[in-house]
Amino acid sequence: MSRDDRWLAEYRRRHPHLFPDEPTPTPGPAPPRTNGYENEAAFQADAVRTLCGLGWSVQENLKGSAGNGPVYYGKGWPDLDIYMEDGRRRIWYAELKQPGNKPTDDQLACHARLRRAGFRVIVAYTLDDLLTAQREERL
Repeated sequence: MSRDDRWLAEYRRRHPHLFPDEPTPTPGPAPPRTNGYENEAAFQADAVRTLCGLGWSVQENLKGSAGNGPVYYGKGWPDLDIYMEDGRRRIWYAELKQPGNKPTDDQLACHARLRRAGFRVIVAYTLDDLLTAQREERL
């Protein structure tokens, strides 16, 4: 297939409405959405281990607290409080989610309050998301 043929095939794929006489190709199966962890708890454990290994201090917040006794955090508080003990008063927050899951309304409201107070809050779906944020915080 020549370069022009490839371009035309891609153009037809992106704009099938311009070629009504041709059958629309069916898309292949979507790649599985995964971050490599069996569940959010395994993701969180690896995230804490990795961040601590990079010199950050990490406070893990309550896990699965619904129905398991009193909770002293406001609804929606992020999973991790992350800070550096270097005297520069750096603290940021991370909400960890498995791919395909979204923060709850309570979490989004809490994140918005923290951001209005001047804190950085990220939602990380992969360890790479978290590592990108920590590199930016080191600057």
